[in-house]
Amino acid sequence: MKPYQTAKVEGEKLAKQYANLETVSQVDIFNGLESYYSVLGQDKNQKPVAVLIEKSSNNIYVYQLENGTSQEKAEAVVKEKGATEIDKITFGRYADKPVWEIKSGGDYYLVDFESGALVEKEKQ
Repeated sequence: MKPYQTAKVEGEKLAKQYANLETVSQVDIFNGLESYYSVLGQDKNQKPVAVLIEKSSNNIYVYQLENGTSQEKAEAVVKEKGATEIDKITFGRYADKPVWEIKSGGDYYLVDFESGALVEKEKQ
């Protein structure tokens, strides 16, 4: 729980400070090729936003969620590819692209935020 608590506090603080995030709805850690604090919420204009903070460098990436694939669409994509129950959805970056990581049972699916295409499926 300690790393998660640190992520929640640090991620939320940095997202509010550098990305004009006003309200936070979800904070997670995304572990891909790099690790990121993943913060979802709304900006000062009440627009849904995803903020990714690279743990190693504190580089910050901000994505307007209405400009890409929604969580619901990403879920539909992985269900077409065989996912059953959706356990968790995390916004992240993989190979310099924003992605939705969807965990279903022992499988992890990466869906490209910009195109909505399945990028990768990993079995645990």
